Amino acid sequence: MDEGEFEFEFFPEHGTTTGDEREEGFWEEDESDLRGDQVPASAPLSPQVVKRRRIAAAAAVALLLLIILIVVVTGGSSGQGGAYRSYLTGLSPVASDSEQAGASLAAAVGGKRKGLVAKLDGLISRAVGDITRLQALTPPATLRAEHAQALAALDLRLRGLQGLRNSFSQALASADTTPWAAVLSGQVDDLVTSDVIWESAVRGAGAAVLQANGLGGSSIPESRFVTDSKSLLKSIRTVLGTQTAASGPVLSLGAKGSDVTAWQTQLNAWLKLTAPTQTPLTVDGTFGASTQTTTEALQTASGLTPDGVVGPSTRQALGRALSGTKPSTTPSTTAPLLKLGDKGAAVTAWQTQLNAWLKATAPTQTLLTVDGTFGASTQTATEALQTASGLTPDGIVGPSTRQALATALAKSPSRG
Repeated sequence: MDEGEFEFEFFPEHGTTTGDEREEGFWEEDESDLRGDQVPASAPLSPQVVKRRRIAAAAAVALLLLIILIVVVTGGSSGQGGAYRSYLTGLSPVASDSEQAGASLAAAVGGKRKGLVAKLDGLISRAVGDITRLQALTPPATLRAEHAQALAALDLRLRGLQGLRNSFSQALASADTTPWAAVLSGQVDDLVTSDVIWESAVRGAGAAVLQANGLGGSSIPESRFVTDSKSLLKSIRTVLGTQTAASGPVLSLGAKGSDVTAWQTQLNAWLKLTAPTQTPLTVDGTFGASTQTTTEALQTASGLTPDGVVGPSTRQALGRALSGTKPSTTPSTTAPLLKLGDKGAAVTAWQTQLNAWLKATAPTQTLLTVDGTFGASTQTATEALQTASGLTPDGIVGPSTRQALATALAKSPSRG
């Protein structure tokens, strides 16, 4: 080494070693490394200790994951719960307003005739508003089916109100309001059906969804449109003026009981007077097709709209027929004159009667479509009836044509 140069040796020289020797040398310690405060390395852990520590570590990890999962689920449910509550908050006033509209309907029908149609117009506008508000709501994904059913219920209420409005408008302008009782009753049925949909498909199904999502304390609001269907129907008959006429319940196809038995007995008495060679009805207390057809024949012969429904006017007509008393009004004023282009319940009843006549006289012929529209087919069938009865085939349904149809039906061999 040259003068003036210094040499420092920080590590001992080991010379050239192999890889294995270097690795071995790395872990080896000479005695000088253990001097002073150095502590000797501890002994290796036993396999049992290692196993226990691994199990403990795994349990800690599992617990941590469980805590994370609970936090995530709880946070998600809380957010979803807010969406449910928001939807129910928006649904509640709609359900309540629709229910109040039903109460308003009962009050309107239970009042006077004057202004009834205008009141129904107001309820129709109200129903449209309820549907619009419900359509604006966004339900949680799991309540979409119930939301659709709620809309269906409100739509059925709207259609029921529209039907009541149109039927009342025509009935109150008609000379004979009796046939309209059955029509209006069918529209009340639509309103009652809407209540069934709301209660079962909206509230019932919705309660299960809310329960499944941890919201058992919440519920879908009630919305009952018709609280007493019998009272509503009674009010309708009162408005139509059919409540205090001839006594006895309204009878129609499918009715059963002693009232039907009495009616069939009276009809048979009428048949003996008008068609003594015809087979009488079977008095079994069931208002079947034959009883309906005979009732329609009586109505036609009496100048009433032949709808097959036994109401006060029909009972009065049978009483007059059996006593030989003529009606105080002519058939032309109690039954409407029908011709090409006319529409309504009276046309529907006439088409039904013509089909009964066609079945008896031309069973292979295609029947009329009962749609309430006096079209070319209805006119042609009417002319065929008039020709067969010796009348001038003008296709216009007047008193003579109605009497001809009643006579033809009374002679029909299908009666029994």
